[in-house]
Amino acid sequence: MRLFIAEKPSLGKAIVAQLTGQKKASRTHIVCGGSATVTWAFGHLYELAEPDAYLPDSVPVNGSGKKRWRLEDLPIIPTDWKKIAKPSAKDQLTAIKTLLKDASEVVNAGDPDREGQLLIDEILDSLKWKGPTKRIWLAALDPASVQKALASLKDNATYRPLRDAAEARSRADWLVGMNLTRAYTLKS
Repeated sequence: MRLFIAEKPSLGKAIVAQLTGQKKASRTHIVCGGSATVTWAFGHLYELAEPDAYLPDSVPVNGSGKKRWRLEDLPIIPTDWKKIAKPSAKDQLTAIKTLLKDASEVVNAGDPDREGQLLIDEILDSLKWKGPTKRIWLAALDPASVQKALASLKDNATYRPLRDAAEARSRADWLVGMNLTRAYTLKS
């Protein structure tokens, strides 16, 4: 079974409309005949861990249980970046994990940009998918465009540079935002 993972439900429904077979919809996915299933994310289902995940346990905590902000801990530069599932995403991630068990191939149906590539790739990485993965590039959702894209799937690995660029931007934002916010707040 081919499993399409779309970036959002509307993109998934545009793909479903162009697939053959009887459609059976559920809250988390749509089965199209016996050959394909389409599921979706709702934007990023994962986020980078907060700085507390990288600070030593010896850092004192404040009244809310968070580690205190201290100049001596800056800059915080993770060597092993941690991503955590957003609480609102747990049900959908469980559904995708179950669907992956029956998949013979996955199609990354993220938006045609860096973030779209990363968004689906991070789901597959987190759920430890090792099978064949294709990429559908949908710049428009009209029926002709979707049919053309379905007929020209590419190897997902071809788009690795887009994913890497999105990951680099995300990490750079984290490094600057987390460290400078703390430094400025502590120095003010």
